[in-house]
Amino acid sequence: MAKLQSQPLYPITLYDHQGIPANMCLNKTPEGKFQIAKVLKPGKPDEGEFEVVYEHDSELYIRAWARTQGINC
Repeated sequence: MAKLQSQPLYPITLYDHQGIPANMCLNKTPEGKFQIAKVLKPGKPDEGEFEVVYEHDSELYIRAWARTQGINC
């Protein structure tokens, strides 16, 4: 369980293909890395609890990976 360090406007809630919140979020760190994180305890990035499940330097790759997992982003 971890807190997220995020740039402004992140994290972004992700949805499944039916438009239902997927309990996952897309995050961009201050260093510029993109992350897909599972929300374990709701809250602001520095208050909630998250588990980073995938991280990459490219937003294109992170969004493609999310779509392979059934997450619409």
